Amino acid sequence: MTTPATYNEIWEKGFYREGSCSKRMIPTMLNYIPSGSTINDYGSGTGRAEVDMMALNKGFKINMVDFADVALEPEARALIGPNLTYTIAPLEALPEDFPVADWGICIGVLMVVDPAKLSVILSEIRRTCRNLFVEVYDTPDVRLGEDRTLIKGDAAWWANKLREHWPYVESVRSPEHPRRYITICKSQQ
Repeated sequence: MTTPATYNEIWEKGFYREGSCSKRMIPTMLNYIPSGSTINDYGSGTGRAEVDMMALNKGFKINMVDFADVALEPEARALIGPNLTYTIAPLEALPEDFPVADWGICIGVLMVVDPAKLSVILSEIRRTCRNLFVEVYDTPDVRLGEDRTLIKGDAAWWANKLREHWPYVESVRSPEHPRRYITICKSQQ
């Protein structure tokens, strides 16, 4: 079961800090997200992507949300202010007043959530962003002896699932690996 305590342990002992998928995806995300956009990062983790995106001076206002507070690194925490916010909350129960953004990003998150909560999580994300950039994978992600990839859908499966919440959905080839699936979800074309 996915709980904040589980992820606190994974962040501390499960090698999540070895990389940042979101940080690596910035060039690809910027092909879709225009300068000046408000962005919600669902499952913001370390905040490394936010540090780099804020340094680009593209006028972004970013709202991070994660339920494992131990994940956020000091560099990102130091930037919290008017243009970078941080909320501790589970994705299936975002605060009622969580900002509605032009774009959401959700990188390396949706395939590790409790499958029973996926539809509610997607409804909450849809409630709080107009457009969404998603990256997931279907390969095993073993942390502390458990495979954390709880939802193993391919690109077509994810596109169909996301189409339940957004009218315009497009699968995009990942620049990193053929089993990393990027989906762009839009409110309008």
